[in-house]
Amino acid sequence: MTGAAISNTALSFETPTVISLSPAATELIYELKLENHLIAVDKNSNFPDQAKQLPNIGDAFNPNLELLAHYNPDFVIHFSKSQTLDAAQQSLKLTLVPMQPKNMEELFKHAEELASRLQHSRTEQVNQWRQQWQTLNKHYQSNSVSKKIFIYLGFNPIYTLGKNAFLSQSLHSCGTQGLFDDQNVASLMISKEQLLVSPPDKVLVGISIHESIPKRTQQIIDELKALGITLTTNQIVFANQDILFRPTIRFLDYLPTLCQQLQREN
Repeated sequence: MTGAAISNTALSFETPTVISLSPAATELIYELKLENHLIAVDKNSNFPDQAKQLPNIGDAFNPNLELLAHYNPDFVIHFSKSQTLDAAQQSLKLTLVPMQPKNMEELFKHAEELASRLQHSRTEQVNQWRQQWQTLNKHYQSNSVSKKIFIYLGFNPIYTLGKNAFLSQSLHSCGTQGLFDDQNVASLMISKEQLLVSPPDKVLVGISIHESIPKRTQQIIDELKALGITLTTNQIVFANQDILFRPTIRFLDYLPTLCQQLQREN
């Protein structure tokens, strides 16, 4: 073999491999243009379309251990550990890397760390994303009226997000605040009385591509009206749930549109 061929062969063996058990991390790997390192994903990694062509490792909390052993990645990204993952870490000697950013700056740091683990530098790209976010912050800090946003996760019982969720933190970029930002948790169940004490200016709802927005709008209006809270259709803001609840660059790109909807007068 020639020197060049030997060098290329050695390089191929040294290329780090990663399995993603997080749809958000899968998206980030593609955004960083590092998908050649990605060898398998969890069943919910559905964006971009290319990710759906990769081997499916199963559920994020209960991945297929035989497949994990077969692919033997250099590390596995996850967003929440489970007993199955703990067992796999011990038996297969896996390197588990958590990625569940609580805010936009943590997302950027995860991006830099991920690129570094895969033996690349993406500092310039990450700094562009950081500048994009800072520009949005600056705009709404000087050109907005603070609005109270109720993040709707479910109604029977009533679930919402607290201060420590990525989405709650990101809404501050719009000059808005989550209705329950005083709760120092990521998610919580609240009572009807708590919602009545401070009615929202807007209700933010994640919706699947298969759901009917007019039907869901009326459902939410009726649910709140039964509590004594009257809202108009303009006060209900919908967003693709895969974008809304994943800490991704796709969410960052969508954030200006979301800010406009939340700041729009009723």
